Amino acid sequence: MIAYFLLQAGLFIFKESKDDATAQPRGFWIVTILLCVFAFPILAFDENLLSVDVQTLIYGGFVLVFVIAGPLLTKKAFRRPCPVITQAMFFLLAMGFIILYRLNPSLATAQLVFAAIGFGVSLLVPLAFRIFSQFEKLEKLFMVVCLSLIGIVFIADILGSLIGIPFVAVDEFGAARWISIFGVSFQPSQIAKPIFVIYLACAFRVKPSMGKLIFTGVASAAIIGILVLQRDLGSALMFFMIFMVIFYTATGNKLLFAGGFAAMAAASVAAYQFFPHLRIRVAAWSNPWPLIANEGFQVTQSLFAIATWGPFGAGLGRGMAGRIPVVERDIIFSAISEEFGWIFGLLFIGVYALLLLRGADMARRAKRPLYALMTLGFTTFLAFQAFVSIGGNIKLIPMTGITLPFVSYGGSSVFISIIMVGVLNWLNGQLKEEEA
Repeated sequence: MIAYFLLQAGLFIFKESKDDATAQPRGFWIVTILLCVFAFPILAFDENLLSVDVQTLIYGGFVLVFVIAGPLLTKKAFRRPCPVITQAMFFLLAMGFIILYRLNPSLATAQLVFAAIGFGVSLLVPLAFRIFSQFEKLEKLFMVVCLSLIGIVFIADILGSLIGIPFVAVDEFGAARWISIFGVSFQPSQIAKPIFVIYLACAFRVKPSMGKLIFTGVASAAIIGILVLQRDLGSALMFFMIFMVIFYTATGNKLLFAGGFAAMAAASVAAYQFFPHLRIRVAAWSNPWPLIANEGFQVTQSLFAIATWGPFGAGLGRGMAGRIPVVERDIIFSAISEEFGWIFGLLFIGVYALLLLRGADMARRAKRPLYALMTLGFTTFLAFQAFVSIGGNIKLIPMTGITLPFVSYGGSSVFISIIMVGVLNWLNGQLKEEEA
């Protein structure tokens, strides 16, 4: 099914890029529906007791309604949404709901609620851009809001210390990423992602002067630096890469581009020396086998999950990925590969590659630099985040704690990822108007 989805979506992109009048979605939306129709009955059936869990079927029914109604509502809310990006998002969301319910039904239920709220807000994106029709003039405001969101963790930590209530949640590796208020947690850096992309697109929509370039670089470095001080190195890497992609696309300055990566390399060496948890992660990545009982346990179990059951997997509900620490957030790709097989895993990566390909094609066709940079920024954010998450699962790079977009459990993550797709659908409509 996933191969059919990729084939049809790829053909649509190819034909549309060639201005082929026959470029129409060819029913690849049915793949997501069939996935839900088959997966949830399998999860509901208990082969030992020969019984069916009605609660699982009810949850599956809600998911099915969501993936059917979502694209229809998207067509109503947006002038000309992109069918490839929309259907890719709903396919990934459906996979997330399925594997999360398999691992932890309560988290899956919460994920569906967060996704529904995020989707509802995304339908308001056209209205927001209609109200702020000249949003590119607010670039400095975007920068201030972004800095405030990133720095709020520090403020909350100080305030919590003064009144004796811990407002900042720190994970097991020492990263302070979440604001926690009376049991409700959110990740400010997630909210800052789309704002950062829009800020950079506004700042680089015209070729910047040297002063403007320095100001934008310093502001971006401050945002990334605060993330580093919070020990949220995965998010810092994400923000850095997006800055470099948009910067190079807008300016084409190879010298500064190379200088940026040289500075990142130097900062990485310094971070390795200053942060003990980073040294632990690097050690677990470079050679996890001597550390299999402790620091290397998560990495080794991730590799076992992917490789043990071969190309076709153990079957839905038959794997043992639940034994991997923080599997719902950090190792979700390994759980999918364990039960669906590594062939499915490779094709699953292709869905994210499809998002990037579609975004690059949209950016190429955009006549306004602002729209081109926004499109490239959002699709790169989603695709690179997937690369970092999956790369950690397969031991290509050290674990970062970055969630897999649309799939891993995380309210802030899935909410903002859906908002990003909403902006991309709005941008696709703007590009179609330019071409008309």
